[in-house]
Amino acid sequence: MKRGGGQYKLFETEARLENGLWYRPDFISAEEEEALLVFIGALDLTHAAGGEKGEYQAKRRHANFGWSYDFKREKLIPGPPLPPFLGRFARRIEKWLDLPRGRVVEALVNEYTIGTGLGWHRDNEKFEHIVGISLAGWVRMRFRSLPIRTPHHDGHLVSINPTVGIELEPRSVYLMAGPVRWDWQHSVAPARTLRYSITFRTLPSGMRLPRR
Repeated sequence: MKRGGGQYKLFETEARLENGLWYRPDFISAEEEEALLVFIGALDLTHAAGGEKGEYQAKRRHANFGWSYDFKREKLIPGPPLPPFLGRFARRIEKWLDLPRGRVVEALVNEYTIGTGLGWHRDNEKFEHIVGISLAGWVRMRFRSLPIRTPHHDGHLVSINPTVGIELEPRSVYLMAGPVRWDWQHSVAPARTLRYSITFRTLPSGMRLPRR
């Protein structure tokens, strides 16, 4: 099925891809997407910290709500509470994943201007599920197993599995859980048009949040 901008819809329904990766088109409606974009347009976005431990400033801008992770102190820290508008989608994700209410504890809004992407990395925070909703533009997201050292490559880091790539369409959602969450890296190609994403993260079962 062809979509706007010459792109083609990859999946008509929810699909499981590789090692715990799920993709679902049309997770939100066009009206909800429009409302989210208005909401994001009113936010005071700032440049994100890049690198494994936030050691440099990234090109993309973001706003963070709920709990985040302090890499220097290696602990969860409280941020601004999830606005009710984002809380509505957090509840929908909990229902989708059959999680108890309140397990989605963080929402990260990202802005990707034309040419802005995200290099290979693995989310090192202690959160369990990584759920991303795409808004406004298409983009290619890639996944690969964590590089390992092998004697056949002079001890260099190599990935022994092929790269898996998917096109994220507007209003779709992806889920990283299990192996693809903990044992794989992911990257986002440079944006071809202005694009936004909202990344929700869940608290692991049995783990309690610190007191605010």
